[in-house]
Amino acid sequence: MVQAIFSSNSENTEKLHLDDKYWICILLAVAQGRIDTARHLLSFFPIDKAPVVRAINELLHTMPNLSTHSHLSLFEFKAKWEYWQKKCVQVLTSENFEGDDNGGMQTICKLLCADESTFLSLKLMFNNWYYMLISYMSYANPTFNISDLHMSIESGPFMKEFENELDEFDAIILKIFEFDVDVIVNECVKLFSNNFFSAHFLNILHLTGKLQLKSEIDFGSAFREESRLPIHEQHLIEYSLQLLSAAWSPSLLSLNQTAFDYLLKCQMDETGIDLIETYLERIPLTEISQSEANKIFYIAFQYGLHDLAFSIGRVMQMRALKGRQYGDALTWNAKIKDCSFGNILADKIMEEFFQSNDLKLLDLTESLVKEIIYSDRLIFLNKYREFYRLAYLSSKSERTENLKQAIDLLVHLLQVPNLIPFKFKKLVFFQLHDLLDQAKCI
Repeated sequence: MVQAIFSSNSENTEKLHLDDKYWICILLAVAQGRIDTARHLLSFFPIDKAPVVRAINELLHTMPNLSTHSHLSLFEFKAKWEYWQKKCVQVLTSENFEGDDNGGMQTICKLLCADESTFLSLKLMFNNWYYMLISYMSYANPTFNISDLHMSIESGPFMKEFENELDEFDAIILKIFEFDVDVIVNECVKLFSNNFFSAHFLNILHLTGKLQLKSEIDFGSAFREESRLPIHEQHLIEYSLQLLSAAWSPSLLSLNQTAFDYLLKCQMDETGIDLIETYLERIPLTEISQSEANKIFYIAFQYGLHDLAFSIGRVMQMRALKGRQYGDALTWNAKIKDCSFGNILADKIMEEFFQSNDLKLLDLTESLVKEIIYSDRLIFLNKYREFYRLAYLSSKSERTENLKQAIDLLVHLLQVPNLIPFKFKKLVFFQLHDLLDQAKCI
């Protein structure tokens, strides 16, 4: 608002004091303790029109401030404040406010004197009772604490002025002044329809050692059994479960990750980790994409849920195999190092290759050479790929040398016990015989 009146009067600041919002800005600045702003605005008021402006400016200038008088004891500061406020009363009662047509100077002086009726008359400017209360207390008792606020609420006139305008939010603020954490927590959950505020509020109290409740509220949940968890962890869990209530989706991964971060703060009996595992277990792997499954797998691995990660990998590799997506099946198998399934998968790929002669099937292992050493059959599949390229896909100039290498490689594979599946040995022997005949001809 201050910037607005300066903008609208930028070409003629001499008439700034005539702006409709001029006095509102000054009164707001004084009420909010922004004294430098109030003095700056007041400097645009012509002194010859109302000489009392000098006295008001002097009062604002000499106002004691806790930040600049930190060397004083509380008692000394109060004495200094009382002496200054007596000067404010003296100016209000003895000065001539001639020229103060709008009554702005007198209103400023009354605010400095902590006049209750003046604060109440500015109800529309304050908008709500707690802004008015804190502003009033800043002048009536600048060293006030929350107990003083509570007493002022009970005995002062401010609540009566606003009593017909109070809502649920005001009720929560009142309970804060009464230190009634139980009621605050319950009312916040009802008002905000989730546990965002209560989870953060209780966790802050816990971290600062201030968490003292009359009772522990146990919110039931389908994801966990009844327990006597600390109250702040209960609310962290509830808020996490509310975040997780959305269906799994790649676009919501950050939201799920945020929920997991909250759950990790629940350290009693590793409750947070158990809930993360339970949630991940309930995601239907048959209805999600490969990219989503990958994200779930790495989240499980990240939190040390290795059995769950292995289980996810087994489900996904079987799903890929059934769908004849051999590349995906092989990738999942390499992630979890499932030797028995790796052998089955290698046999299936070899069968498909001998039926179709599709070289893409053999090339599936090309990027996974180092990852598949756990399975003899997958090793054979990769070596057979090398053999096939040497034997049948060489250029004419390299034919002789590559043919010799292919024969040596195949002989080596045949010498390794149990490396080549029995059902493929006959085909391999035929290929070796064919290559030897070709070598003789060359």
